[in-house]
Amino acid sequence: MNEITAWLVLLFLTCLFLSVFYWWVMQRVLIKRLLYRLFARRDELRRLAITRKEDHTCFSYKGVEGFICKTIAIVPFISLASFIQFVMRTRNQESSYAEQMHKEASPDLKILLDKTVRDALIIMSLNSPILFFGVFALSLLLWIVGRFNKMFVLEQAESFVDEFPSDKNYRWDNQTLNPTAK
Repeated sequence: MNEITAWLVLLFLTCLFLSVFYWWVMQRVLIKRLLYRLFARRDELRRLAITRKEDHTCFSYKGVEGFICKTIAIVPFISLASFIQFVMRTRNQESSYAEQMHKEASPDLKILLDKTVRDALIIMSLNSPILFFGVFALSLLLWIVGRFNKMFVLEQAESFVDEFPSDKNYRWDNQTLNPTAK
């Protein structure tokens, strides 16, 4: 019995160490790295406007810039569970805003938007590592069977981030992610 207890204690301490290391070191470093990549992407978008490759007053430019800014400000506090709950709640809804964005956006803006959506999904995954592995296993199984739709996931992630208000009169409560008036 003592040998089993010793192995269980060792297993518990190992899990404890790995958990602390993940949440206090790895997750924070990876999130910061992704945030800096998003800042660089926003700078690249603004560089397109400065060099006059994009019109900074058009709908698609403002939409992509707002999306990148929302991703930087809000997504680091959101878990994959919140995204999955959103997908279940709004499974068949179509966004006219997203449709207009994709119609009017130039290829450069579409690439920036696509990269930002992917980074938002990665950040949400880093905020829920255990759920991520479960979703990854399920996605792999669905991909093998042929029923996984990657574009559906990307479109839902875009709609999820777009749903957040971008009004400057709100501040976000980091615990509940509810907007509260200033």
